[in-house]
Amino acid sequence: MRAQAALWPGSVRLLCCAAGLWACALLSPEPWALFGIPVLGFVGIVVLRRHHHLGVGILVFTCLLTIQITALAAAHGPDAEAETTGLVVGHSEPGASGWTRLTLVTRTGFTHVLSPETVADGARVRMHTARLDDIRSTEAAPHVLAEPNRLWRWRETLRTELQVDSLAAGNDGGRLLPGLVVGDTSPQDDRMVDDMRVVSLTHVSAVSGSNVTIVSLGAGLLAGACRAGPRLRVSVGVLTCLGYVFIVGFEPSAIRAAGMAIAVALVFLRGGGISPVAVMCSTASLLLAFVPVLATSVGFVLSVVSTAAIMFVVPILLRRLAVHLPLAPTVLVTALIVPFVAQLACTPVLVAIDPRIGLWSVAANALAAPAVMPATVAGFLSLVTTGIGTTGLPGADFASDLLAWVGSFPAWWIVLVARICAALPGAALDWPVPPVGTMLALGLLVLAVAGTWMLVRRRLWGLPVLVLCCLLTAAVIVSVRSKPPAADWLVLVCDVGQGSAAVINLGGGRGLVVDTGREPKPIDTCLDSSGIEEFDLLISHFDADHFAGYAGTTWGRRVVRLYVSANVAASPESERVSADTGAEVVPTHRGQTLDFDSASLEVLWPPVRSVPAAEDEELRNDDSLVVRVEQEGLSTLLPGDVGAEEQYVLAQQVQPVDVLVAPHHGSSDLAPEFFAAAAPGLGVVSVGENSYGHPSEKSLRAFGPMPVLRTDHCGAVALYAQSRFSTGHDCPEDKG
Repeated sequence: MRAQAALWPGSVRLLCCAAGLWACALLSPEPWALFGIPVLGFVGIVVLRRHHHLGVGILVFTCLLTIQITALAAAHGPDAEAETTGLVVGHSEPGASGWTRLTLVTRTGFTHVLSPETVADGARVRMHTARLDDIRSTEAAPHVLAEPNRLWRWRETLRTELQVDSLAAGNDGGRLLPGLVVGDTSPQDDRMVDDMRVVSLTHVSAVSGSNVTIVSLGAGLLAGACRAGPRLRVSVGVLTCLGYVFIVGFEPSAIRAAGMAIAVALVFLRGGGISPVAVMCSTASLLLAFVPVLATSVGFVLSVVSTAAIMFVVPILLRRLAVHLPLAPTVLVTALIVPFVAQLACTPVLVAIDPRIGLWSVAANALAAPAVMPATVAGFLSLVTTGIGTTGLPGADFASDLLAWVGSFPAWWIVLVARICAALPGAALDWPVPPVGTMLALGLLVLAVAGTWMLVRRRLWGLPVLVLCCLLTAAVIVSVRSKPPAADWLVLVCDVGQGSAAVINLGGGRGLVVDTGREPKPIDTCLDSSGIEEFDLLISHFDADHFAGYAGTTWGRRVVRLYVSANVAASPESERVSADTGAEVVPTHRGQTLDFDSASLEVLWPPVRSVPAAEDEELRNDDSLVVRVEQEGLSTLLPGDVGAEEQYVLAQQVQPVDVLVAPHHGSSDLAPEFFAAAAPGLGVVSVGENSYGHPSEKSLRAFGPMPVLRTDHCGAVALYAQSRFSTGHDCPEDKG
């Protein structure tokens, strides 16, 4: 009792300090806030006289807050354009737009710059930057002042050799291993990334706190086996952790992982007499002070929440279960309880990011967890032997190849678990969108904790409370689940967010997919609900929101032909999609009619240009394919992203249709004559969250008095004969 009393006051002070720093980082104060620091310091000194511990806590918070405000000022930089010079110490993988986030060390601290081009880590660069929210951005490619030195080139050699050795294994584990060990996710394909996300294994697909902990803790324990004392064990673990982070890169996620790993290593290697709560709060405080950008990082929030849940809840449950289930193996019980508690605690945060919950996430984490350690250890040792091999020691290269090959097998198991669990029914169940969904998840979590606490205290009322929690959860899931189309559907306008995708039913499990949206998962989900297994793919034009998700169409399906405009048939994008899907490219143009078993497709636009598109020509919306689909009892017009000029020309020839999908997601760049000529009985707008104002009031009014269905409100829209329709979610019909 006395030991507990000595530990908890310090833990409470550090908890308040961490919470205060987190709140200040979220508020992101400007440099003028430093004028209030002397006042806060004076308050700490005054309180110190009467309440020593509280005064010390205020003074510590004051010092860390000063560091945090200074770090924020360095990261933000001046409001006006300025020249930024620094050493590149990390970068993110380029997104679909090709932009990347560079992490620079400047004279004032860490600065993050959004750049159109990637620069090698270790290079010294200069660029003109402007403030963009909490980071800086540059329009031009960074000017390299000095190339990476020998140490940085050695680091790049280690990372490159690990990727080469891992891919040589020839299995999916070889593509996961570089990400798991050094954060290199470039070999991972879209399906692997999505499977990991669905079953909450994203912390395995890239370096996380568990990987850094395994390495640093392993080094410390090895030092202990050599009879090193507690201080030396901690020193070895921390130095190994810092060296490992240098190889991974000084990204915010890596720094966060290193901080949590050092905290765990300190608790385990130091031995007794230290409060885990104090260590965790101290680590969080230091991270938030020196790297305040972590305050808005989802990974940091999940790390803190899961670590706190494991630290407080798991020991209590394990003690109670050991009493009531004495014959159950401790290792098995721990392997099930730890991911269950962590997943449950993180659920309110996860549904705020992606409003879906998975029934198999706990099972996937429990099955994958045993493979993380051998994969990490083998991959890390492969790095070590590669580093030794750079000295010319014979046999080191063979050892690094062998270790990477060995590490690929436990990594392959992780990929297999993710793929199987992600394909099971209930792997991704819809949940209400934030903030309602977040509050519901938080309330149900509180109810579950209350019921569990009652059972732990041997109060039988806990059982009906848990049953009520399960029933309410099921009721929420049922109320928001997407309804699949009926068996006689003809056209399915998919919900792919801010993008466009539609599926034409050709019967017998065959179809025609018109555009794919930006991300692979939504079109994959839509095709799953449609039952289509073999199809032709038609890309209206090569804007990312119409074709970038094409990889999702190939997951377990076969693409036969790829229809594109004749004006862009030889473009790099067309060749890439054809190469990735194995589909035969079929150029199309205005005046063609494509006949299928149960549908006829008339190409209304574009005409063939006299000068074919060059490889470097920007693909324009006015080259977008416009097609009219005729099926028994239904005619549908899919106009892609054509603008007002093209619509005006089309209005002279287009015939009335049953359904019109709004051009360009409901843009105001339209010709009313086009809508009048189409005279649809039903309008559909394929749209998602966006900053363009889609759909515009002008486009909705252009439909006239007919009902207009929006995919962001109604989900996927299934169309049937005689203009009947059904929607994935219940929604009011939007009137034009």
